[in-house]
Amino acid sequence: MSFNRPKNETETHFLLKEISKYILFGWGYKMLATEVGGMWDLDIGKKRKEIIDCVGIKKVRIAPRKFQYDVKGIEAKASLSDFKNGFCCAPAMSYIITTVNTIPIELIPKDIGLIEVNLDNFELKKYSQKITDMKGVALVRRANKRLDSRFKSEEAYRKWCKQSLERVAYRSSSELLFWRNYIEFSE
Repeated sequence: MSFNRPKNETETHFLLKEISKYILFGWGYKMLATEVGGMWDLDIGKKRKEIIDCVGIKKVRIAPRKFQYDVKGIEAKASLSDFKNGFCCAPAMSYIITTVNTIPIELIPKDIGLIEVNLDNFELKKYSQKITDMKGVALVRRANKRLDSRFKSEEAYRKWCKQSLERVAYRSSSELLFWRNYIEFSE
């Protein structure tokens, strides 16, 4: 595979994060971002992490003319020691993505999903992002909905989901306008 990855992460971690974007998109989460801050989790992991590797947000109709936002997160873990160093799983539906046979399923906390990838035979068909169409990707365990202790109610969680959407949207706009800008400005 040919790509330009950041110098501060391993090739394996970078690839797992990239695959995560396609998985979330295939699940219907059309607003995506990587390395999103403000996702701290209070219930899981020995060391608290506030930045999640990949997050997807989608608008869900709950009644005529009434919508809410859902957030799903995926944490990429390239090694067992990386996993033991802590992870972020603040969204109610969170997954760990790793290479095959890297993290024993018994170590994954209850309600957190697990996706395994065989990078040696990974293949993604053009125009399809469903896990079933991805060669070398297996959904080992589905995530169950869970709210961590900072959300005292479903309403508090929904407010956080909307704030997450705003963070993703602002970041995306900044990236498009200023970070990867191809327009030359005059003085």
